[in-house]
Amino acid sequence: MRKYFWLFASLVYLSFLHCAPPKEIGTPPKKEEMKKSIIDCPPQRLSVRPADRKLILKWDTTCPDSILLSGYNIYILPKPLPEKYLGMKLPDDIVPFNNTPYPGDTDPEDSFETMTIENLDNGDEYFLTVRTVYPDGHISSASSEASAICRPEGTFTLAFRYADLNDGFSFSQGKSVRADASDNDLYFFEKDGINFIASPHRLNGFLRHSGLYSLGKTEDIYQYPKVEIDFPPVEKIPALLGESYIIKTANAHYAKIRIEEISGKGKERKLKINYTYQTVKDLIRF
Repeated sequence: MRKYFWLFASLVYLSFLHCAPPKEIGTPPKKEEMKKSIIDCPPQRLSVRPADRKLILKWDTTCPDSILLSGYNIYILPKPLPEKYLGMKLPDDIVPFNNTPYPGDTDPEDSFETMTIENLDNGDEYFLTVRTVYPDGHISSASSEASAICRPEGTFTLAFRYADLNDGFSFSQGKSVRADASDNDLYFFEKDGINFIASPHRLNGFLRHSGLYSLGKTEDIYQYPKVEIDFPPVEKIPALLGESYIIKTANAHYAKIRIEEISGKGKERKLKINYTYQTVKDLIRF
């Protein structure tokens, strides 16, 4: 009897094994699921400041510390990037400006990165985006797009009218000239204890006519990169320390200046001025 019992038990056990569902073997995820599992942390709040033949970029980093990065790809294009390419995939003819992923700047602050692109053309508009590059070679979606136009900038000293050879300045040439020179754009004088900058046309009717606008007190020359003006210019205006001004030159180009320092007395008085100059005609953008 015991012999038949064990035989019956064995048959039940084998039947159980036969009827049990097979052990599930893991299957590779679909490509769509793999894409969803990739953490996409594109750069944020991209800003671009133009300078003389160069652009200075800054963006916030968003990837958590647990994500390894190879760096960043910077794209600089002559036209805006079509919206359909702001995602992960780019056509073959859109390549990054940098040959290898940019590892980031040397600043210990890791919440943002900066980069300077040099040897560009003044007067040309550039459209920029930045993408994160991961160790396996794939890239993030694009940052927001920013555009900028390179333009000359610098510092000059403006001497008192007729007191020095540097009593005028030509923005198109980027150099000091005489107040009565044919290419001068402004001069400086003092009257009743007030300093003024003025159009050369006031000195001589044959000289260039400049229009002046005040922007008021500013933090630096880079404040107000874009300006809309809906009031007429003047031919002379008080020159006040720390204030910025827009100058429309005789050939309809715009310059922006800021009075950085006022020193000396009488005809020894002079102004130290920072400036930016837009080489694109009729454009008030710096």
